[in-house]
Amino acid sequence: MLGNSSSPVTVFEYADLICPPCATAAATVVAPVIKRFVVNGQIAIKFEPIVESPLSEELALGAFAAGEQNLGWDYTQLAYLRSTAVSDGPLDSEESLAGALGLNVRLWRAATSRPLWPQMIEQAARVALIGGFAAYPVFVVRSVANAFAPPFVKILRAPVTAAQLSATIRRALRGNG
Repeated sequence: MLGNSSSPVTVFEYADLICPPCATAAATVVAPVIKRFVVNGQIAIKFEPIVESPLSEELALGAFAAGEQNLGWDYTQLAYLRSTAVSDGPLDSEESLAGALGLNVRLWRAATSRPLWPQMIEQAARVALIGGFAAYPVFVVRSVANAFAPPFVKILRAPVTAAQLSATIRRALRGNG
């Protein structure tokens, strides 16, 4: 998660770390949203890995393990940055990504085998199945309920633009659907 976990709005990004459209969205959709809403504390954004291959599973586990050293978000973004429009994922190994971030690779490698991570991957897969997500990335914008407004939930399915996601976030921050 990036941002304050007690923010009134959370954006959940469901994406596969070897998905070229997801890599593009990381730069063109997610980065502007982080700059506009996360940096100033208005929202939090949480990456929910979708795993559709052994490589995407290894990358997802690597991202969770990097999170133990407070660099999980950086790991996902570096994986996307080191991908190309035609590659199935980053051109670097998972361990190379960890090293490039300055992670303690020994601790990172050990953390990749935590039993909690596959459970979290399965949870994201269940949400994707129930939600009928067919293409990625998918963004779920959710606000917490308060005395003046019920919770706001909106699913934005691929393709999503920065303008669409920003407008939905602004609606969630206002507390109206």
